[in-house]
Amino acid sequence: MKTRHFILTYIAIMLFLLLLGSVFTVLSFRISLFSFYDLFFYRGIALILFWGLVITGTFLLLRSLFFKDVFLYRDALLLFAVFCSVNLLFFTHVPVTADRSISVFMLGTMSDHSEQTFSEDEMEDYFIERYVRDFGAFEKRFHEQIETGTIEEAEAGEYQITESGKKLMKMYETVADWYRIDDRLIHPDRERDS
Repeated sequence: MKTRHFILTYIAIMLFLLLLGSVFTVLSFRISLFSFYDLFFYRGIALILFWGLVITGTFLLLRSLFFKDVFLYRDALLLFAVFCSVNLLFFTHVPVTADRSISVFMLGTMSDHSEQTFSEDEMEDYFIERYVRDFGAFEKRFHEQIETGTIEEAEAGEYQITESGKKLMKMYETVADWYRIDDRLIHPDRERDS
């Protein structure tokens, strides 16, 4: 019975801290915590790491006050790893996708005008006009590449890829090859091998 009580307590504390950290991570976006990060992706990673450390510290405090003989330091490491992994997986698959996805934009447009039908050409024109031109999608992505160091200004108003950018592209070439992603999406001006 004692072992069962310990297991249930352990699971309850871990789940409570995981949920608490996740809620605070989401709320942090609403209160502009770490808003000095211009890039949404980097800000999300920083917030996940921050709250991962906070809940791990909370766990260690609880351990020192109440559960010294029960919980181990490895449990704190496990909590941190699980929290960061779960939140990073969700963050990159849902919020980051919503921030960058053509599909989400297209479905959102159709949802906003659900009583209307669209031809493929109309959707393409609307996408180019609103997403690319009005909302500055290209400028935003271009700025991200400057911030991350994959491109740099060579001379006034002229940019080129950096060594870091070339290494990143080598990685994407490998991934595209492994998963059979259309090479035109990686190298738009390269002739396809037959």
